[in-house]
Amino acid sequence: MFEIWVGQGLISSNDKKWQQHRKILAPAFHFNILHEFLHIINTITPVNLFYPLSLCAFDIVCDSSMGISMNSQQQKESPYIRAIDELDRLLMQRYLSPMLRVDFLYKFSSVKKRTEQPAKIVEDYTSKVIEERRNYLKNLKVAESFGDVEENNNVGLRRKNMAFIDTLLKAQEENGSLMTDNDIRDQVSTFIAAGNDTVTAASCWTLLILGTYPEIQKKVVDELHQIFGSSRHARTMNDLAELKYLERCIKETLRLYPTFPFFERQIREDIHFHDGLIAPAGVTASINLFMLHRDPEHFPDPERFDPDRFLPENCARRHPYSYLPFSAGPRSCIGQKFVLLEGKAVVSTILRHFEVEAAQSIDEVKIEVALVMKPQNGLKVRLRDRGADDLKLRLN
Repeated sequence: MFEIWVGQGLISSNDKKWQQHRKILAPAFHFNILHEFLHIINTITPVNLFYPLSLCAFDIVCDSSMGISMNSQQQKESPYIRAIDELDRLLMQRYLSPMLRVDFLYKFSSVKKRTEQPAKIVEDYTSKVIEERRNYLKNLKVAESFGDVEENNNVGLRRKNMAFIDTLLKAQEENGSLMTDNDIRDQVSTFIAAGNDTVTAASCWTLLILGTYPEIQKKVVDELHQIFGSSRHARTMNDLAELKYLERCIKETLRLYPTFPFFERQIREDIHFHDGLIAPAGVTASINLFMLHRDPEHFPDPERFDPDRFLPENCARRHPYSYLPFSAGPRSCIGQKFVLLEGKAVVSTILRHFEVEAAQSIDEVKIEVALVMKPQNGLKVRLRDRGADDLKLRLN
């Protein structure tokens, strides 16, 4: 159903194409490569919740995947952003409707008609960006052969940030049949679709929960103070790696509020259960993370927020498939390290600027299942400026 948006990207492709493209893309998500994107994350971080933070995440994922600066936090009326929001809404409308799941009925529906225009906007824009990036890389290669590339000024051809799209274009250059123009467009659209609301939802839920439990927020702030002190400004990879307690808070948040509340897999062979029942090949298995992560057998007192559930010794005692915010196995989320990295960067920056206090109880939040699990009417918090001297955490 989502192919009209993301085509045959990693989320929707299968078999040989998925295996080939996953192998090509995996190096782009190596920890050392993510280091290249940290300066992007450091410069694009707002300090309030859901809609503004979604624009922040959108800017980061566009810069890191396509190598372009969208500046959506300043220009909120981008046709591309509106098209993506509309696709999200319309495709979930189809997904949740038994009638619209039938291709024949969907073909003649008003939902399909309304989907075509935003899908065309996204396709055209992505194709344009790919062509511009391809031309830039060609010109860069020529300029480098003449030594006419400047790193820090406008003399000659200036080197831009590396982006995920560069990995795809390089693969196409080496083997065009393995990575076509359509393949590149599909993968870029997949990065945008999967990487935007994912970080937004995780960061917003984390901030609301920390605003609900000030004693836990204090522990996070103490950790920030210990690592950053009073003189450090931009974060480094080593800084983020040291934020162990904050990482546990984000993981516990994803247990209670997984970004994708369920995922599905097509069964390739019969599965025989111990009670004699059989799940036949060809059926779809739906994994409900919202329930799985609240299984008291693996998470005692499951509704309680406890970051220490993710201490190494506690994780070692649990079943490896009891916690699956990024799925598991060969089709696990390729960008899970990127999500955690960006989540820690965004949340830590806000907490260095502000004390966060929840302006609503968690029970008052109405959850909406769209492409990701998010609040219907946003998440409301109060932000109090910590001031220049408050724990010496204020950024100048």
